[in-house]
Amino acid sequence: MELVQLLGAVVGGYLLGCIPSAYWLVRWTTGQDIRRCGTGSVGAANAYEVTGRPWVGVVVALADILKGYAAVQLAHLLGGTAEFRALATAAVMVVIGHNYNLFLGWAGGRGLAPAAGSLIAISWLPLLLWCLLWLTGYAAIRRNVHVGNMAGTIGTPILIATAPEPLVRLLLQVPCPSILQHTLFVVALAFPIFLRHLQPIRELFRQEEP
Repeated sequence: MELVQLLGAVVGGYLLGCIPSAYWLVRWTTGQDIRRCGTGSVGAANAYEVTGRPWVGVVVALADILKGYAAVQLAHLLGGTAEFRALATAAVMVVIGHNYNLFLGWAGGRGLAPAAGSLIAISWLPLLLWCLLWLTGYAAIRRNVHVGNMAGTIGTPILIATAPEPLVRLLLQVPCPSILQHTLFVVALAFPIFLRHLQPIRELFRQEEP
């Protein structure tokens, strides 16, 4: 039964992540393929940049947050003894599905919105730390969105690994049998986001080369 629950979390999370809200909305409003416009990212920021309409970016962001939250709730319905592992697996898979969409030729977004949605359902502390580190990276290192994103994505797992267990458990939304499982979950969630931000960071460095 435990294996069935985890497989359900893997498949359900990935398929929810593959719902291409940015692709659909940009296609509907402009007729363009978002994969071939702007940065090519299938996410809220690029949807706004391509269409020039703030409401498009907001709707896409909310839809992507919702699918991250929905993936965790779907896994929660599976229940059982492996509940936290099922929830964490679904959260990671929804980000992977968003970032590497099988139905869009493996194109996708950068994973921030679905990750935020899953963290709202599982654990608030990583989300709060990510926002704080984003502001720090953006203001202190360089006023660039991708630099802020990378600062949050790299720094959050490190801070979570060193955070006091009572603080972590205080902001947990679901039971977690081991604080190590929570730490590994945050690391796994950050990894596909980190991978998707390598390209814009490389492009930023190239632009600064003489």
